[in-house]
Amino acid sequence: MQICKQVQARIETTRTEAQNQCRNVSRTISETICTWLPWPLDDLCDLVTRVITELVCAIVYVVITIVSWVWRTVCEIIGIIDWVVTLVAGALEWLGNRIITFPEWLLCLAGVGLPRKNLRICPMVIADESGKPIVPLESIQRQIRAATAIFAKCNVNIVASRIVVVTGKAHLAVGPECDAGGFFSEHKLEYEHLSCCSGFLESVNCLRFPSGLIWPRQILKAIWLDDVPGKQGCYIFPDSFVQIDKTATINVLAHELGHACDLTHRDDTDNLMHSAATHSELTDFQCCTIRTGRFVTYF
Repeated sequence: MQICKQVQARIETTRTEAQNQCRNVSRTISETICTWLPWPLDDLCDLVTRVITELVCAIVYVVITIVSWVWRTVCEIIGIIDWVVTLVAGALEWLGNRIITFPEWLLCLAGVGLPRKNLRICPMVIADESGKPIVPLESIQRQIRAATAIFAKCNVNIVASRIVVVTGKAHLAVGPECDAGGFFSEHKLEYEHLSCCSGFLESVNCLRFPSGLIWPRQILKAIWLDDVPGKQGCYIFPDSFVQIDKTATINVLAHELGHACDLTHRDDTDNLMHSAATHSELTDFQCCTIRTGRFVTYF
């Protein structure tokens, strides 16, 4: 989608440049040729030059406009297809994971001791125009440590890769609304396609496999933003990322990871999943649900 925007911007620039060039050509002909002709030939020269250049400019403008419209339409179609594929893949992965891990979930509820599992996350922070992370890396590390301590109660280890500072994408610093509108946000796909690892070998390390289904998927991204509108954090099913506001309190990351592992809000103020996320308690039912979430694996 970024390529689509870049090409579209170039097309618009070309259209503006073509208009300016047309004016320059008309003015040049008038100044270098027509002004040297005697009256009334000079006026006639100006008129013919103006008519021809205006006609040529109009044709060029129409052609570029048609190209722009076609390119924009193609990009929108590609974007819709990309959005649908991402949505369906995430939903299928969730469903397949819940079916496959159902026996494990029952054993967990029955109190059977099960091996420790891992929740692999990729912490990312959007940088401002100057390349400075909008959230200090020390603050992000504190939130990761707090989440690690909370999830350890469920015998789940949070494995965080290096913090990635996303530069050149300051427009992503303001996230979409954490509601149905955000579900269709253009930013959603850009967040999905942010790369945690560069290069083939690093990309392999960023995969979680198996994750309930037979194909590998990327680890869960935790993205720190300048503003998550109206919220301290957000997770929208079936995204593969959570959003964290720069003003988020210490437990918000753990709270949003809980949502990514299928936990819903609770009225108990002592529970991690209370909307305020000021405390860190988790029930056995919640722990079993976390352990069998699609982002939690044995490897």
